[in-house]
Amino acid sequence: MVFDLFLKGFLTGFLVSLPVGPLGILVIQRTANRNFKSGFYSGLGVALTDTFWALIAAFSLSFIITFLRQHQSVIQFIGAFILLLLGLSIFLSHPANALRRYKQRGSNPLQCFVTAVLVALSNPLVVLGYIGIFAGTKLVLDIHDPAQPLSFLPAFFLGASTWWLILTTTLNFFRHKFNLRILWWINKISGSLIMLLVIISIIVVLITGNPTI
Repeated sequence: MVFDLFLKGFLTGFLVSLPVGPLGILVIQRTANRNFKSGFYSGLGVALTDTFWALIAAFSLSFIITFLRQHQSVIQFIGAFILLLLGLSIFLSHPANALRRYKQRGSNPLQCFVTAVLVALSNPLVVLGYIGIFAGTKLVLDIHDPAQPLSFLPAFFLGASTWWLILTTTLNFFRHKFNLRILWWINKISGSLIMLLVIISIIVVLITGNPTI
């Protein structure tokens, strides 16, 4: 039972991290513009936040889900606004300035981790996806059995972190081939994609309405 939950947790954490959304683009941009640590610690921040949402979904914590349902529109607006600001900031950033700051102050992995957590927390409705995944796989953890969360949640975090390690390691391997012009284009494309994904999400909600939690 414990091994089964550990394996399910690892695979779930790994697989849900594969789609490249706004946070994945952030990790890619930071790895390319800064270094491996900046990207990987950003990925760890995303993995930790995803584990938190997975905890809520797996335990069916109704009081938090009820809060999200009651304030769904406000949360969506705030999250979309934060992601738009993030995309615009990346779009307007210049790699030469980033390299200059990196040479002066170095890279701060903790800062990358914390900012990634804060950005990831701006989209709590990701718990919707986890509720659907866990319902489809009939995975509901028993909060009164400590062995279940202690098996599933660390494995989920480990699986998600493994994906970010693979992604940032692969990208960092080719990073020395990036010149300022390529980095400039990475910033423009990354920022544009983040803003585009947010705009598409807003349009979908306006057309089809909010998904039900």
